[in-house]
Amino acid sequence: MKSITGNLFFLLILPFILLSFSCSGNKSADIEQTVENQTQVQVEPQPVAEEPQLPLPGDITLVEKRKVYSLNETVEAVKPFIEDYAMEPLQYGVRTYHIRFVSTDFDGSQAIIHAQLFIPDTAVDEDFPLYVFGSGTTGISDACAPSFEVPELRRWGWYKQNMLAYGGSGFIAVFPDYLGFNDPDRPQRYFSKLAEGHVMLDSIRAVKNLFETEDFSSLKANLSGQTFTAGYSQGGHAAFAAADLLSEYAPEIDLTGVIGYASTNDIAALFREGVCYGAEIIYTYMKMYGEDKIDPADYLQERFLETFEEDASTMCVDVFQYYFGYDSKKLFNEDFYRSLYTDNLAEDYPVMHKYMAMNNTGLSGHGIPSFVVQGGTDFIITTASADIFVDGLRELGSEVKYEVYPGIPHKYTRMAGFADSIEWMRSFGE
Repeated sequence: MKSITGNLFFLLILPFILLSFSCSGNKSADIEQTVENQTQVQVEPQPVAEEPQLPLPGDITLVEKRKVYSLNETVEAVKPFIEDYAMEPLQYGVRTYHIRFVSTDFDGSQAIIHAQLFIPDTAVDEDFPLYVFGSGTTGISDACAPSFEVPELRRWGWYKQNMLAYGGSGFIAVFPDYLGFNDPDRPQRYFSKLAEGHVMLDSIRAVKNLFETEDFSSLKANLSGQTFTAGYSQGGHAAFAAADLLSEYAPEIDLTGVIGYASTNDIAALFREGVCYGAEIIYTYMKMYGEDKIDPADYLQERFLETFEEDASTMCVDVFQYYFGYDSKKLFNEDFYRSLYTDNLAEDYPVMHKYMAMNNTGLSGHGIPSFVVQGGTDFIITTASADIFVDGLRELGSEVKYEVYPGIPHKYTRMAGFADSIEWMRSFGE
């Protein structure tokens, strides 16, 4: 009886057991199917967003047409610059432009450079050399940028008129403001070998880029392929910085020659001879390399310290020359003065000595032909210092034309050497 009852019970629950297995099997199949469906889902590939292409050094960001000078207007404009110094009759009117382009700061960051461009105005197809010019010191603040010069009110150098003279003589001239000018994020990189050299070389790139555009390729004036960097005082430092950096920073550029007018290439010598410019260099090196490394109190007399940053960062050259002065005993403190004039900076001030040395220019062994223009009565860069620089250039393989003009002070070296600079540059086309 017990066996029959057990069998009946089994028969009664058997359908439920089978149903349970059936449901269980379907559930497993459903899960497997779901997983299979999930693994087989094809996600539509999304386009990968391209990283924004950074502009390259020399890339143009702005071109503005400015005045076209007739030949007569060019002649008249140049007169206040050249005064009574020798100059062959000008041959061309000049087209002028304002351009902006990309360059590279000393720390590798990008910066926008403002420049003035001067192109001979010719009615027939002609090839002209490219002349890249760096100004002398004008100051550090944006208000002191050389492009803002109004020489009739504040004479910094008659720089625009100087460039018109080269344009009228048959040179395509580009005149950049130094890196840091027209830039609220950084002061001018005063006597920075890297920043200055980059600007000069990127000026060349920018002009070459312009002449590949439709507007400029339609001009009758063309680039000849000869390229010169040149500069006055600080600009000579920049022109030779371009030669030093050429092989590493812009190896595609063929630099024909370098011209320095009263060129200040040795920074320690400039501290000793130009004196007031040393205060500006102290300020800019403090901003570039850090206040923990360059402390003005280590170098300057106490009376300058309280307002030093404001003074150095705002005064243009015609003001700070008088404020800081040319008497080193009245500007530098006793310890720095003694070390500077006994040639003991490396031992006494190793950090400043390191920054001075790394920013000296011209003596890298670049081997590029050079023309050094020196005034016989220049005290900002003395003939003795210029002699040492020229000897160094020659020893390192550069062919150097060296002219010392008797009785000529610092500010007239460009005028005194103008005709000779034209002759020297033209000699490369013969």
